[in-house]
Amino acid sequence: MDALYVFQHSKSNDIEIRYSLRSVVRHMPFIRKVWVFGDRPAFLSGDTSRIEHVPHARMARVDGSPVPVRNFFKMIFLASLIGDMDAEFLWFCDDFILIGDVTAEDMRKSRTLGDMGQSKSRGKGLWKESLWRTYDLLQRLGYPGFNFETHVPTYYRKSWVFDAYCDFQDWITNDRWYGMLGPTAILNHAHKHQQMPLTNLHDEGWRAGSWGKAPSYEEVLQQTAGKKFFNFDDEAFGDGVTRFLHDRFPEPCVFEAAESSIELPPELHWEQISVRP
Repeated sequence: MDALYVFQHSKSNDIEIRYSLRSVVRHMPFIRKVWVFGDRPAFLSGDTSRIEHVPHARMARVDGSPVPVRNFFKMIFLASLIGDMDAEFLWFCDDFILIGDVTAEDMRKSRTLGDMGQSKSRGKGLWKESLWRTYDLLQRLGYPGFNFETHVPTYYRKSWVFDAYCDFQDWITNDRWYGMLGPTAILNHAHKHQQMPLTNLHDEGWRAGSWGKAPSYEEVLQQTAGKKFFNFDDEAFGDGVTRFLHDRFPEPCVFEAAESSIELPPELHWEQISVRP
């Protein structure tokens, strides 16, 4: 099983993906190889037997997509066409962090936030509107409407992505927000045709994160106790989260070039952090 990062440079000098990769080494020893699709972090190791960068332009030739690719469904589809990537892969974003050991069988679970049809409110904002457009279209096409936007490493098979793209391509756009959302569309398609069992993320109780504000270090410690998955939104990535990540993963890993260093942006000012691990 491989790991796939769909990646765009962050405002924090790509610190997030660095800690995410360190967490993979510690808690997912079964990962065969990591792929980074999109932008290339400057610290990346040159050992392509362990980690390899694939720019958007290399795969966008398939259908002439403009680069950089912004739509997540299209990014997952194009990345799934990388020939040497394993037929089974875990999709990551840079803010998906492992904080507990997991097995390959743990990660083959299809995790969901539940049936969206049971929701009492649709909410507001670009992301929510995109999610509900995806739900409405799935319902119209005769598919289930589970929410797979879980913000944890997500299990895919290449065949699931290919089949969903073929059936939904008329509703996939190049825009970041319009068209169908990738995880929810692909995995509802797979669930209808494969009938894989679903795991409710809330019932499982393995994830902590997404505050909407910058939590203190103590708050992060309290909420992550006993968890296996950790993620954070942009608003949460402050001193408390940075200190927590550095405490957990202070040492460089095999995915990092030996001469690289961590450089904190000015807004992160935790004085005790070592910027050269």
